[in-house]
Amino acid sequence: MQDIKAIIPAKDKWVSIVWQVNDWCNFRCTYCSEWNWAGRNKNDSDIPLIVDTLERIMLHYKAKGYEYFKLYLSGGEPTFWKALIPVVEKFREHAAWPGSCVGINTNFSKPLSWWKEHHHLFEDVVASYHAEWSKDDKYLEVYKFLQDKKNYLCSRIMMHHDHFQQCIDFGDRIKNECDNYMIEYAPVYDELRPSTDPYHYEEQWQMDFFKTNSTVQQQTIPIKKDPSYAWAKVWYEDDTIEPINTNGIITEGKNFFQGWLCNIHESLHIHPNGRIQQASCGVGPIVGNIVQGQFDDTMSSGIWCPKSHCHCAADFNISKARPEYAEKIR
Repeated sequence: MQDIKAIIPAKDKWVSIVWQVNDWCNFRCTYCSEWNWAGRNKNDSDIPLIVDTLERIMLHYKAKGYEYFKLYLSGGEPTFWKALIPVVEKFREHAAWPGSCVGINTNFSKPLSWWKEHHHLFEDVVASYHAEWSKDDKYLEVYKFLQDKKNYLCSRIMMHHDHFQQCIDFGDRIKNECDNYMIEYAPVYDELRPSTDPYHYEEQWQMDFFKTNSTVQQQTIPIKKDPSYAWAKVWYEDDTIEPINTNGIITEGKNFFQGWLCNIHESLHIHPNGRIQQASCGVGPIVGNIVQGQFDDTMSSGIWCPKSHCHCAADFNISKARPEYAEKIR
């Protein structure tokens, strides 16, 4: 349980674009806010404008010496967004390869045929499992197909307090039926809102579960992986440097960076209404609106974090350091 000195790029500086592409989802999980699924912002009326604005954003960063990008798409359910494929194709046109990354957070409700056609567009796939809605057999069918084709494939099991044992059992089924797997047992809380509180479960055995169960993985089938530089490493007090484990940071209670220098300008969070904001935490400035074709390229500087705790795994990856190590990330 070493303290963290800084979070640094894995190789060279890179830009994170976390995009909640819409607020429509075919699931209605009881722990999920209507803010994530009501469909007020489907964002499919002017796809060319959205694509052109993304291109302008990427060209701005490329002019400042950034070559590597990570595009991480969520929703709602992003696989139902009509602009998804044109957006990803434009992103892949401008990002440097190998080294950049397209990731998607999906509920695996699209059929296997969709994944067979489009899986090559995504390096990383996070498949969230929702006990109230996910179809176990369908989920596993897609998971097995992708298990040897992705740089990163993670089953993120959302640990619903009323279906906790069901979630544990499904994780066991993945381990029994798949040759390659990574499973995250994720505490459930509204992580897309900047007002999120640290998680807590009323049942002590559920809280105890997270003390010994965070991430489990196995790989027995070889995977041909392209190098990826769009991720972070953690620099610890004893000067060891390790790949970041975002779920581990949460479960170990290390997501407290108040007073640290954070390179917030290297991370853009695009909200369902198109608003572009630096980072997901709610403290960064608004720099445009992608569905309206707006982007302000003048706001590019780090901040001293005023927030008590960091709620978003994507924001953990932003370069950040305690004050005495701030020069290491400038």
